[in-house]
Amino acid sequence: MTFYRGLVAALSGLLAISALSANADYDGRQGFSSFLHESRGSLRLWECFDNYYNSLQILHSSDNESSFQDPNTLEEKALNYSTLTKGLQRLARRQCTPSLHLTAGDHTIPGPFYLASAEAFGQPGLGDIRMFNAMDLAANGMGNHEFDGGIDEFAHMLKRARYPFIAVNLDFSEVQVSADAPRIRIGRDARACYRSLGKVVKSCWVRAGRSKIGLIGRAPAEFFNVIADPENTLPGLDFVGGRDDNNQPLVSAVDQVLEQVEKLERKGINRIILLDHAQDFTADPLSTNRLRGIDIIVAAGSTGFMAQPTADGPFNLLRPEDSAEAEYPTWRVDSEGETVLVINSDQQYRYVGNLIVSFDYDGHIRDVDYRSGPVATTAEAIEELRQVMYERRLTPHKRVARTLDRLERTSLIEDAFFVVGETAFPLNGQRINVRTRETNLGNLAADSTIWGAQQNGFATVDVALKNGGGIRDTIQGPTIIRLAVQAALAFDNTLTVLEMSGAQVLAAMENAVSRATFADGRFPQVAGMVLEFDAGFAPIESATELNTPSRVRNLTITRHDGAVVNLVSNGVADAAALAQTFVLATNSFTANGGDGFAAFAAANVLGATSIGEQAILENYIIDVLGGSVSLPDDADNPQRVIRLD
Repeated sequence: MTFYRGLVAALSGLLAISALSANADYDGRQGFSSFLHESRGSLRLWECFDNYYNSLQILHSSDNESSFQDPNTLEEKALNYSTLTKGLQRLARRQCTPSLHLTAGDHTIPGPFYLASAEAFGQPGLGDIRMFNAMDLAANGMGNHEFDGGIDEFAHMLKRARYPFIAVNLDFSEVQVSADAPRIRIGRDARACYRSLGKVVKSCWVRAGRSKIGLIGRAPAEFFNVIADPENTLPGLDFVGGRDDNNQPLVSAVDQVLEQVEKLERKGINRIILLDHAQDFTADPLSTNRLRGIDIIVAAGSTGFMAQPTADGPFNLLRPEDSAEAEYPTWRVDSEGETVLVINSDQQYRYVGNLIVSFDYDGHIRDVDYRSGPVATTAEAIEELRQVMYERRLTPHKRVARTLDRLERTSLIEDAFFVVGETAFPLNGQRINVRTRETNLGNLAADSTIWGAQQNGFATVDVALKNGGGIRDTIQGPTIIRLAVQAALAFDNTLTVLEMSGAQVLAAMENAVSRATFADGRFPQVAGMVLEFDAGFAPIESATELNTPSRVRNLTITRHDGAVVNLVSNGVADAAALAQTFVLATNSFTANGGDGFAAFAAANVLGATSIGEQAILENYIIDVLGGSVSLPDDADNPQRVIRLD
């Protein structure tokens, strides 16, 4: 009986070839005969047929943040990324394996290349969209940074996208855009993705080979706490079901994801991918043991990434300075005992994630190809891939190269090569470091914040706080160019000067270390104070004022006139110091309550600077340091933010 079943299956497959060759999928996927042609005889017919029906390559990334070019080495990462995705897709076709290119949020950040798109293409961020269109992106799971420029800029980017933006938990039904901005179109749930190009959706499906692959997205639960002034910049946008006073969703995304799983399954789709833009900390974790029907989770927004222990040619090839923190993929089990694969990749176009997986007939994970893992976007990786493919050369997508060329020729980017100064040590802006400990770049940015506020009319500023999440890149040196400063302080917020009581300062500092174990963006980089904390005590978030410390064990402030105030000593606050008034400078994002700094939002605003952080840091290096920075980064001997546990 088994013989006859096999014979029928083989004959059915052979008969399907001619039909498939004449009927390529409507959403642009190639038919089986095209895959067979590309295999160049390297696979037997039955192997090719099995791959075409049961295997899938997922090329993925997230948090690319408009970081097309390394601000220190000037490596054109976006071109290398494009070259690798193009080559890996071609290699998959030779193996008769369908391929999907997916991203899981934070396409953009309002840095120099994002802004240069306005000069090159008429609106900020369109360079990013043009590149992803050229690279045949199937879908993007929404993060938060796509919205940093406000709802109008997001609407312009969305309109130009030839793919959907997916988030199950964001409600766009009441969104208000300006009269000259395109309306935000909302697609129907569980529909073919090609019917929702340039739309926001909760879920959709794409055809890969002869299988339908369901896609669901989830934006971070911290969404409205990590965007500056969302009430004014994103009018009408909300979580599905609303949010509480702390901007957390009232309705968990878990049930919303499961609802979309059921809708996709009713259409016969049993291979489903979740694009989950979780932050390092989230109040609404989508743990696999609470889910069902999800086969693969593309995780984003977090610190650290995955890889297998050893490289094989270009596969699992890491940059020399990197090391993985988890295995790629990480195997999990859902609520029904079925396998769920969790994958992620490092950020800012530094890697292409490459998962090659096979499914059984019921849509469950059958196997993972040994080549699965990250591929560094380096010349070395491109050469390794070229050799594997026996190609004379590998090149990026032409439209990606043309887009980057137009951006590089804008006046904004040409001006970014101005030399600011030199540094004797690399200035550490690595995400995992600025969100967990004091770094030399954090100290430099905080020092410039006090100086910048004092130079702009606020001579009595005592202390400064720079949130770690506001530092986006390392300044490698030894030469510091303007582009490196712009990349490091990509948001370029203005400074806000606040008058605060000691009780408000204490509340702010408790919030700053409340998520220290999660590498959250609120972690403090400071000047004018020494903070000692113990994460073994209970966290206190979003308080407006406090009389009793918890994690803060010692907090000493040195005023602008040199007077020293011990606000907290050995876990006990000084009542007289709590009643004193201090002047603090911070960026406009945290001053408005971003990252949970409710104490800043409740403080008395004395004023703001007219220029942003980038110009202030640049001027500080030139005018105060004489163009020469000499700050070592000593993780073992912190001087300002000291962790005791």
